[in-house]
Amino acid sequence: MGYIFKCWTDGTREVFQWGTVEKKYDKKWTNKKSFAFTQSLLALLDLNVEDLWNPTERMGKMIRELYRNPDGSGDTFNLHHEFNSLARKHIFFEFLRLDWQDRLERYNQKDFEGDVDRFIWYKDITWIPSNIGAWQSQMKNLLTKALDATARKQTVQKAMADLYKDYDGSLALFDFRPLPTKLERVGKDTMAQVLYPRSMRDIVDFLLREVVLREVTFKPCKNCGKYFPTTGHGNTEFCNRIYDAGKTCREIGSLTKWKEKVAASPAILLYNKHYKTRFSRIKAGKISREIFQDWAQKAREYRDKVMSGELPIEEFEGWLKSGRWV
Repeated sequence: MGYIFKCWTDGTREVFQWGTVEKKYDKKWTNKKSFAFTQSLLALLDLNVEDLWNPTERMGKMIRELYRNPDGSGDTFNLHHEFNSLARKHIFFEFLRLDWQDRLERYNQKDFEGDVDRFIWYKDITWIPSNIGAWQSQMKNLLTKALDATARKQTVQKAMADLYKDYDGSLALFDFRPLPTKLERVGKDTMAQVLYPRSMRDIVDFLLREVVLREVTFKPCKNCGKYFPTTGHGNTEFCNRIYDAGKTCREIGSLTKWKEKVAASPAILLYNKHYKTRFSRIKAGKISREIFQDWAQKAREYRDKVMSGELPIEEFEGWLKSGRWV
């Protein structure tokens, strides 16, 4: 049994689809996931590499144990379990799980050529944390030097061309390489370049170049400091990551900006102070809710005129203290 895995983007969403191949032309697309474009790359950028060292070292030891049984009789059950756990950490690991599931099945069936330690090379797994760490560093370089909307004074294409002008293959920059892609129909009215990856690195490469070619830019979130794309509402200052107590940075940012606005506006402070006083009279039974609502509407009109500069705040304060309208 083989497998097939592919991914593509239309510039708005990124799609991952995978399944098994029973026979040469018998494809079964049993799984499909999609995310907002750039979400998987940013999730990889946020991934804590430290959390990967122990499981990948453990998996490396399990793979080396299989070398003792080159006839395919080694126990692969726990190794399958480890790959399933890893796949839940990030969508790119889903490809890794599928690839190694196929390798281990072929190992058990002794359906491979050459030495077992080359067919299932343990360093393909133990090097994962350091590889991801390198990709993270390279992506940060691209973000800060070519894709940062807040610092960019030229187009993405010009910034990238300048960045790669004297590129010598060093680890500081991502090394874009030839990829196995195919132009395909991916929707009723849509064609796209589709990647059939040979490794997780191919997926990173493919999505990064899509970012560059589509000239997507990013900005750092004013709450968590992490990058997010400037697509959609370009004036947004906060990302949609979960930050604290189930709230996103955008929700926290909106609340913070509202508090800052209140703190900076004497008109709002005055309104809130008198609003609370008069609202308490409803509970005390001194005024009706209808009378209070009439007062609140008039008070908001005064408040908004002060904030727009149409009315001096002294007049608003005098009206509030006069006792008119309750």
